[in-house]
Amino acid sequence: MTSLKRFIFILVLIVLCSGCAHQVDIAPNLTVLTNENASPKIDKAVGYYISKESRALSVTTRAGGGDSVKYTPYADLEPGLNLVLSKVFTATYPVEDINDQAFLQSKNIAWVFTPTITTTSSSRNAFFWPPTDFSVTINCIATDNNQQQVWNNTVQADGDLIAVKEILKDHGLAGRSAAENALIKLQSELVTSPVFRQ
Repeated sequence: MTSLKRFIFILVLIVLCSGCAHQVDIAPNLTVLTNENASPKIDKAVGYYISKESRALSVTTRAGGGDSVKYTPYADLEPGLNLVLSKVFTATYPVEDINDQAFLQSKNIAWVFTPTITTTSSSRNAFFWPPTDFSVTINCIATDNNQQQVWNNTVQADGDLIAVKEILKDHGLAGRSAAENALIKLQSELVTSPVFRQ
């Protein structure tokens, strides 16, 4: 009878908590990105453009136990994107207005990168809400100082397979892992692209 009561209690908790959207942080660990190998820097200044609306964007995706998670993908990944570009090029600047030619010329910016970030999440565990599986896709377009597109690349990465006990301690761990893996792939694409080494 005690076991039955315990089961019913757990079931009631799951029902009561289902449908909640929990806030998580998927910002990548910058130390992980810093330690990733990089080729000699390309001697160019670049910028990246993330609109105010994108920075403020909060998205909701699936989690475990019928719950969901909320996070801000652009705000969370921006420091990592800045770091990756800084590892590949000699100077990197955030661009507030992509049409501000005076700013672009004053910094001698050769290319401006505009990312589009999409995410998915889910859980292999029906009893705990933190997501165990996470995917981050980054589409990045580069334009030159004439606003002509010179590069368009998409990278997608999943989070590493992480033990549930670790995810219960750090609810955004799966998302953070996916963000790190996607940014590492983006760095590799930038380094190997002939477009930026002409």
